Amino acid sequence: MTFHLLASSCLALIALLQAALQIERQYTIEFSQLEKQVTEKFGADKARHVEALARTLSSLENKSTNEQLIGVNAFFDEHIQYATDDVVFNEKDYWATPSELFGHSRGDCEDYAIAKYIALLHLGVDSAKLRLIYVKAKIGRSRVTQAHMVLGYYDSPSSDPLVLDSLVSNVLPGSQRTDLIPVFSFNDSGIWQPGQKTQVSSSTSRLSRWRDVIERMKKEGISRRS
Repeated sequence: MTFHLLASSCLALIALLQAALQIERQYTIEFSQLEKQVTEKFGADKARHVEALARTLSSLENKSTNEQLIGVNAFFDEHIQYATDDVVFNEKDYWATPSELFGHSRGDCEDYAIAKYIALLHLGVDSAKLRLIYVKAKIGRSRVTQAHMVLGYYDSPSSDPLVLDSLVSNVLPGSQRTDLIPVFSFNDSGIWQPGQKTQVSSSTSRLSRWRDVIERMKKEGISRRS
């Protein structure tokens, strides 16, 4: 085998391994199981959100990534009302699963970001391009900030992310969101510091709430594709 053929074979093998890893990291939603969980815990009227999500994602399957980002963002804006954890769960900081988000029809920034993340992974969006981003959000024109979470889509590791925010209806580039100061970002595989292209550690080992919500989602029919 010539060097050229060997190099081509190696590149093809690497591409296959990367594709396999990407499939492994994708999440899928078993809508029948999710609907059952919502119905049993919160009532049949709340299960309408699950049915609506299934219809919405089905309609977005063959759309461009940009259309999918906008469609998923709009869905949760329409169906979920923003409310803080102390109001919904009587806790200071609680990360809700999609079942709990639909069951209460309310949630805060983390709950929106997690649900949008799962919905986009179900559509087949590359998991490496999606990150949940912890930010400091400026309040008005003051210097006062508050902790906040958004979902970012990175076309490449160094690109300006498109930001899906529970408090802003439009999907905008991060460069236009001067009110947000990134603290760190993470997804199912790792954690990144602002401006860094490589992850600094595993997200599930460092973030106990993230690890916990992943385990709870499995019981709702939301898990990695096998």
